[in-house]
Amino acid sequence: MNSVGDSIDDIINLLSKHYQPKQTNPQSKFYFQPPRIIREKTNISQKKSQSVNPKRITSSKEQLPLLRYLTFKPYSGKQIDNIPDYGYYYKFGSAPIKLIKGALEENGFKETQDKNWTIYWSSTSIKVDVYQNLFAYQKVSHFPKSHEMTRKDLMHRNISKMQINHGFINFNFIPKTFILPAEMSYFLEEHEKIKNSIPIYICKPHASSQGKGIFITDKIQDILNKQNPNMSYVVSYYIDKPLLINNLKFDLRVYVAITCINPLRIYVYEDGLARFATEPYSLDSIKGNRFGHLTNYSVNKESPNFIANNDPSMDHVGSKWSLLSLREYLKLNKINDVQVFERIDDMIIKTVLSVESIIFQACEMHVPYRQSCFSLFGFDVLVDQQLKPWLLEVNHSPSLNIDAPIDSKIKGDMIADLFTLIGIVPLDQRFSNENMKGQIKSDPDKFIIRECEDETRRSRGWKRVYPNENSQRYQKYFEIDRQYNSILRNYYK
Repeated sequence: MNSVGDSIDDIINLLSKHYQPKQTNPQSKFYFQPPRIIREKTNISQKKSQSVNPKRITSSKEQLPLLRYLTFKPYSGKQIDNIPDYGYYYKFGSAPIKLIKGALEENGFKETQDKNWTIYWSSTSIKVDVYQNLFAYQKVSHFPKSHEMTRKDLMHRNISKMQINHGFINFNFIPKTFILPAEMSYFLEEHEKIKNSIPIYICKPHASSQGKGIFITDKIQDILNKQNPNMSYVVSYYIDKPLLINNLKFDLRVYVAITCINPLRIYVYEDGLARFATEPYSLDSIKGNRFGHLTNYSVNKESPNFIANNDPSMDHVGSKWSLLSLREYLKLNKINDVQVFERIDDMIIKTVLSVESIIFQACEMHVPYRQSCFSLFGFDVLVDQQLKPWLLEVNHSPSLNIDAPIDSKIKGDMIADLFTLIGIVPLDQRFSNENMKGQIKSDPDKFIIRECEDETRRSRGWKRVYPNENSQRYQKYFEIDRQYNSILRNYYK
């Protein structure tokens, strides 16, 4: 199977007939409003389609207090001046990001350089002293040690450990990979075994992004010539039979949020991006055709064949599609998109589990409150001709640039839903979490379940993939079966 479907015109006609993008309600007038508050009132015994142990849920006569959280609207993209001061503040730990700044300011937040912020957003790793001085109401945008999953060499090392400890077949979603120069002798030994088959390799600097420094080759000498004691390369077997659309290679940007590490809670956003190469795919031109083999947007936007998408309602047109339109395309071509994305969810959960213990230990050491951290990741996924997803990399701080209307729509909705999901409390409830420590100790089951259920009610476009009704199958992959994970696993089974 070299490609799916017919000509691009046929594809557009089919999608125009059958696919109706999610409608938005643009405001006729732009205005500020104070942060909106939603009330969470959980009756755990009414959870749908799941069995509950009433004795465990009602073991304490004391009722948990009513919790309230802020809800966020998507950024409109308009210029913001003279922001009213409602008492909510944010701070950047790195260079400002227009989307984050706009989304927060339109929802009543002001930027500050003081310590009284509510949200701290950074595109880089966060210093230890920021974690150690947190108040209960404050939220920071990264977990400590999360680079263990996002730096290419560390990601491969951690997943390789899981392959050794739990079976290669259970973690067979990354191509065989070598970290050079550290594994040079192993790499040369493996190459010698298969050199007659002329293997193709893709080589990436261990800490690069946006396609910088990547090259593809079937000549081992090309790799040896790149060796530098000050630069590690991640060298992988090239996935040479990708699923194609109109003879173009593509990959998926899947947005993943971790809202808590203890207990572990993982969400996947309903929409994302499908990013296309801009030259027809062919193995006859692996060296000289970056536009045919690399799907990075930052690479292909420089191609003369790049097609910009200027209409967010036509998100199945051009070199960047929405994930929802891609799924509709797969359905129209009789491909089981549900199965493909269930496999992607499984891959995401297992990838997070490969670093769960590392992040948990870092949080125990440096972060005073369980709910202080959240992380947004960008999982880059390639689907092959057998409909198997492969993990290409995980982005520590996925791009939130708005280069086209489709970016504004998808990323704007996603960020608004993320800020709603993580549970920002109103001013009068800022220190309530500190007062709940006694309640969680006296009745942990009730507290942890209610916390998860309340968060799920705020999820909007985010789908909780862990914990869920299949949590039991992942129990063996935890280094330690922690109490709070066990509570939720038993609740959702």
